[in-house]
Amino acid sequence: MDNKQQQMLAFETDWYQLGGGSSRVITERFGLTDRDFFREVDRIVASDPPPSLTHSELGRMRSVIRRRLWMAR
Repeated sequence: MDNKQQQMLAFETDWYQLGGGSSRVITERFGLTDRDFFREVDRIVASDPPPSLTHSELGRMRSVIRRRLWMAR
């Protein structure tokens, strides 16, 4: 995982409990649309989930990611 991917994962780990970060902040910080950001975070979480999250927390994070991807269609 490269530095940008680590930052993306850290960002979403901080924000998933509040429904994920705002679209504006995601674009400003990462230069990505919601769809691209959450698609990449979903890929990262699937292959290298954050060890600091419990199974339940990870499930909630993935639920937020799926919802944001659905909203970004």
